[in-house]
Amino acid sequence: MALAVAGWLVFSLFLPGYYLPVLPWMLLFFLVITLLVHAWQLKLIQKDMGRFARSNMLVTFFKLMVYSVFAVVYIASDRENALVFVVCLALVYFIFSFIEVSEITRIVRKK
Repeated sequence: MALAVAGWLVFSLFLPGYYLPVLPWMLLFFLVITLLVHAWQLKLIQKDMGRFARSNMLVTFFKLMVYSVFAVVYIASDRENALVFVVCLALVYFIFSFIEVSEITRIVRKK
């Protein structure tokens, strides 16, 4: 929610010419993928820490592939706004990754 509000403020006040209609959908896409993966990782942590450690790299690779397909499809359909899209995609990816890693680290340390 905070990321959506921050994006709305940035694009409405400072960069209105760069707003892309896909940005709210990008946030929703990242949110859904992150929540699904996070829920799966939490279940894995509860059952088997060793399996979690082994599968974490595969999960990260899978997410990167899904995000890459999303990016390629959008860029292929809207080449004119590709740079703005890639910058927004990178920012959203880094923010979601930071939150996810912070949360998983906190949970693993408790365990």
